Amino acid sequence: MSEQPRSTAEMVAAWPLPQGAHLADSVRRALLATLEATVEEGYSEPPPESLATLALGPLLIMLGRLEIDLADARTRIDELERALGTR
Repeated sequence: MSEQPRSTAEMVAAWPLPQGAHLADSVRRALLATLEATVEEGYSEPPPESLATLALGPLLIMLGRLEIDLADARTRIDELERALGTR
């Protein structure tokens, strides 16, 4: 069995993201940079529950983009189905 991550940064780095999930990866990199800056400034590691606060804004932005992309895809699918139906 593999060793469990000990620090908050190790936990964030261990999150399994799907390949090609660029927005999720950018959120993870931003969280890791924030955690690193916190430690470099001499503060102890933030509690894991503060991670939710740090990630909430970027996650909502990602969710909004996903929602818009899905709506756009549905519109394009409807247009293609109508075009194929007129053949």
